[in-house]
Amino acid sequence: MKLIAGLFGLHNFYEGDINSYIEISQSAEELGFHGISLTDHVVMGKNLHKYPFGSFPLPSEAPWYEPLTVLTMIASHTTKLHLGTAVLIASLRNPALLAKTAATLDSISKGRLELGVGMGWQEEEYHVAGVPFEKRSEIFWETLKICQLLWESSPASFAGNIYKFEDIWCQPQPFQGSDLPLLFGLKMTQETAQKIANIGHGWIPIKTDADFIANGKELLAAAFKKNNVKNIPRIRGQLPTQIDASGAPNLELTLQQAEKSIAAGLTEIEIFPINFVRSREDIKPVLSAISDLSKL
Repeated sequence: MKLIAGLFGLHNFYEGDINSYIEISQSAEELGFHGISLTDHVVMGKNLHKYPFGSFPLPSEAPWYEPLTVLTMIASHTTKLHLGTAVLIASLRNPALLAKTAATLDSISKGRLELGVGMGWQEEEYHVAGVPFEKRSEIFWETLKICQLLWESSPASFAGNIYKFEDIWCQPQPFQGSDLPLLFGLKMTQETAQKIANIGHGWIPIKTDADFIANGKELLAAAFKKNNVKNIPRIRGQLPTQIDASGAPNLELTLQQAEKSIAAGLTEIEIFPINFVRSREDIKPVLSAISDLSKL
């Protein structure tokens, strides 16, 4: 079982020092984690009540470090750990620049980059980026198609509704080439499944519910089969957080949900230690307890 440690928020136990992610990532590597992941927001607006998944965990003024930059730092201090995003808001980034940045990071890390991508939820981010919010889906899919094209062909040409270009070289290409993993943090539908099967490698479920995961995996597996994709889709998701009698998140009870979530379709488990950590000293023991899941 591949395990991914989501680093979100852990730097707060180091007085906000983002360099702490080096030490934490090295601990995850020593414990045998497949990878780590970082979250993404380019800017934050004031309308946090529009967050569609409950209460937003941070105030608008909280810092959000650019994930691909931080992953480059981590890449330079690790050797085996895979470097993921959960998720990168791809449609906020120019496709050629995203392709170049990802290829550079993949080259630096010798093929350890895994991009989790999504569209985000916050309209203000699109306004600041000069990207029309109402066209975010069309821009998102064209962006990823262009990235894959630039990762495998030179010169490359593309004619979409949003972007058009002819005879473009984008070098260097990634260490992994066009096989650089793309996992999609989107609501699964038959249409979405088909689009993922065309260019992607897997899915990051938004919810932890077993039926939600199983239904999404079924749609995606059918799309992969229809497209004659040899590999099964990667399904990277979280375990449902369990609360103990005191009302606090309980790591042991949460880890006991692993077999049920695997049976529902998860092929990889991503856990955010911040849910269970209360001090800096807790981080490595929490990571160590999670690492036992690799035996499943």
